Amino acid sequence: MIKFDGFSIPDNQRLIASVMVLKAASAKAKAALLSGDLTHFRTWFDGTGKNAHLMKVSSIVKEIDDAIRSRPITFANATGNAIERKEQGLCGYVWLMRNPGVGDQFSKMIHVGSGMRILIVPGTHGGNINNLAETMYHELSHKVGGTKDITYDVNTCKRNALLTPQQAALNAENYNRFLGEYIN
Repeated sequence: MIKFDGFSIPDNQRLIASVMVLKAASAKAKAALLSGDLTHFRTWFDGTGKNAHLMKVSSIVKEIDDAIRSRPITFANATGNAIERKEQGLCGYVWLMRNPGVGDQFSKMIHVGSGMRILIVPGTHGGNINNLAETMYHELSHKVGGTKDITYDVNTCKRNALLTPQQAALNAENYNRFLGEYIN
């Protein structure tokens, strides 16, 4: 069940439409991976042809799709609040912090906050429901897949898939772009 908190009626309508796009595209992305269609996987996650991170990516894609279909998710309006100002209009946000007691660079990042509550600023999408659906997927990849924001740059995302697939498999924007391949 997906809920919206603090949005105007027009924003709610766009969000509902975006969730419909999100659900359809997520199902297609998961089905492609499960059927062995790796065309878009290779573009966004592993252009080497080795498929070294196929299981990791497939697991995250499945977990996101499962969350969309079966977990309560609340998208909350972050327009105008301190998070939007601090992040300079960031369109989506989840809380991340280092695992307490582990201070090295390899410690696992954990997500905190109120369950599956994701803050978004819908105005940054200019009414584009497909782009908003991709952002929702990006943020869900953080929540359920433990991805990070390594880069938002499209060309860097593609380059990482070719040169450093491990980085691509950890980068939330790669999941965003991957989902975009399944939006009609």
